[in-house]
Amino acid sequence: MATKKKTDAVVDQAAPVYSKEQLVNSKTLGLPRDAVAAILKDGQQYTREQAIQLVTEFLERKV
Repeated sequence: MATKKKTDAVVDQAAPVYSKEQLVNSKTLGLPRDAVAAILKDGQQYTREQAIQLVTEFLERKV
């Protein structure tokens, strides 16, 4: 009986990345749009978790 050899190359399913514009227009992000637009940089890609972390850190900072 022939057995298949398992390959060590496991394809990681990376979290999807979004542009600033997509995150600003997102209804499911749960953050103020103006804060998202101010914090995130144009032309850079973010995961949903990264965007939430950056914006919440900004909103919770001490002034």
